[in-house]
Amino acid sequence: MASRPRLLVVGGGYLGCDVARRLDRVMDVTLVEPKPAFLHAPAMIRALVKPALLDAATIPYDGLLRHGRVLAGRVARLQPDGATLANGTTLLSDVTLVATGSSYALPFKSSAEDLESFLATHRALAARIARARHIAILGAGAVGTELAGEIAAARPDIQLTLVSAAETPMPDQPDRLGRALLTRLQRMGVEIVTQGNGHDFAAGQGARDGPLVLSDGRIVEADLVLPALGALPRTDLLSALPTVRLDSAGRVRTDPWLRPAPGAMPGLFTGGDMAATGDAMTIVGILRQAPYLSKALRAAGKGKRIEHMSPYSPWRDAPVLVPLGPRLGASHLPLPAPLAHAGMVRGLGDALTRLAKGRDLFIGKYRRLLRAPRFKG
Repeated sequence: MASRPRLLVVGGGYLGCDVARRLDRVMDVTLVEPKPAFLHAPAMIRALVKPALLDAATIPYDGLLRHGRVLAGRVARLQPDGATLANGTTLLSDVTLVATGSSYALPFKSSAEDLESFLATHRALAARIARARHIAILGAGAVGTELAGEIAAARPDIQLTLVSAAETPMPDQPDRLGRALLTRLQRMGVEIVTQGNGHDFAAGQGARDGPLVLSDGRIVEADLVLPALGALPRTDLLSALPTVRLDSAGRVRTDPWLRPAPGAMPGLFTGGDMAATGDAMTIVGILRQAPYLSKALRAAGKGKRIEHMSPYSPWRDAPVLVPLGPRLGASHLPLPAPLAHAGMVRGLGDALTRLAKGRDLFIGKYRRLLRAPRFKG
């Protein structure tokens, strides 16, 4: 039997794990990841009020690949035929996928190898939330909105303020969704305060004691402030290459086939949060990118010209699922044109959001992906 093409996957997040498992049977896969376990980010939000979820959302990589291997380490340098690890080990590959994702304020994401420190930080913040009497959340994107819903559902006894840059949460999404979320949050007792972007928090900064001073001088007398100001692309590995360029959001520019340096390194691909694919920095983008990249990597590994493939096409109208605790929430789903023109509603309410995501936050799905024992939640 001819040897299988060698695939190197850098990053054990959503895209890296998905692609590595898809290609495990047909390519010689090596996945490199510094953390010893996969951290399922959406569940980290609910785990702040239900700490028992923390273990279920921390999933070892042991079962991900049946034929390939997962190496604990950090890639220090890329080259056309593979990569060099920080410890000096050289890994050879025919094709490489860099999917190092993004970073977020602790404890929603961790890029550190020290898993125990991350878990300790998460548990400490959960204890602070349990003691707090007034919590302010700065930022009403997906993380801030979901966090507000989880805390409001678990702690109806406290005062909760969500500081938004617009009149409705998630202003970059369809207005119908923002209004549905606003109505539910207000019904749950969450105070929505609108302000501009002026504040003294930096993206990536963690929780701190209150009060919170807004840009117009107003003071939110919270005893705990939780920033949710968005993710930062982790592009250091690719931006070190001389021909790689970043867009205005700090994401890596690619050619139409998701290659960041097609001239110098035609077998190098990227995707996920770190890449300017045209998709938003959400897990939803992976649902479209993973099958495309799996096909492209397999073709490239066989020596086929990628230019003969169709270019990658991002979501035109991506689905959005926003649970507000385990029972409430709102969603936006794309519909085929005939159904949309017929007046079908794109927004979904509490019951379907709960069934689609809110009930277990996809913990079961990702435990199955990594072949971990079933989650009984």
